[in-house]
Amino acid sequence: MIPFLALFRKEMFSLFVSPFVYGLLAVWFLLNGLFFSFILGFPAVQNDLNLFPQYLFGSGLLVWLLLPSFPPLLTLRLFAEEHRLGTLEPLLSAPITDLAVVLAKYFASCLFFLVFWLGVLGLFLLLTLHGAELDWSRVGGGFMGAVLVSFLFLSAGLWASSWSGNFILAAGGGAAINFLLLFLPVLFENAPGNLGQISRQMNIPNMLDRGFAMGLFDSYALAYFPLLTLLFLWLTWVRLVSRRWVP
Repeated sequence: MIPFLALFRKEMFSLFVSPFVYGLLAVWFLLNGLFFSFILGFPAVQNDLNLFPQYLFGSGLLVWLLLPSFPPLLTLRLFAEEHRLGTLEPLLSAPITDLAVVLAKYFASCLFFLVFWLGVLGLFLLLTLHGAELDWSRVGGGFMGAVLVSFLFLSAGLWASSWSGNFILAAGGGAAINFLLLFLPVLFENAPGNLGQISRQMNIPNMLDRGFAMGLFDSYALAYFPLLTLLFLWLTWVRLVSRRWVP
């Protein structure tokens, strides 16, 4: 437990002092502020603010563009930088298990990514302070769904980061996986037979738009995201273990 906490603190410190990460935060807040203002100008949203969470957290550009892209940019340094600097092998030979290494890096990235989302939540608080009446069950549900998807995409980015020290491959590979998780089910949801049925069950935007962003918490979605996250964490662990035999 002590090695895990030591590595967790090290990763958190590295994230909080990284100029690159603060650059990501600045771009994230800027783009989300623009999206927020743009959606707020929709006539439908102005007539019914309860639609706001669906436009922002459900089927908007935040889900289709920013969510798949930013988590891999945050995780690319967690293993890829260790590869590049040659510090991964000493870390794996230290008195800490491979599983603890994976979890320490993953939990650090998840905790820091909450800073990204708290900034978005702050925009809703500003609306409330200016007299807007919001359905906070929908805002909270949309926020929760977005966080769960972010944690899934962070795990996919972590797995991509574990493969090489090339930052472009790490970030691009993670983003590619995340975009596939989003787009493939949408492309095949109208296919006949089992393919269409499975695709509809894996449709992430639908889970956000018709579930979380409406204040509805489906047990299937609540299980789907953690289980898929665990799959990518397991794949990352397998990759680390396999490095002992296949560099």
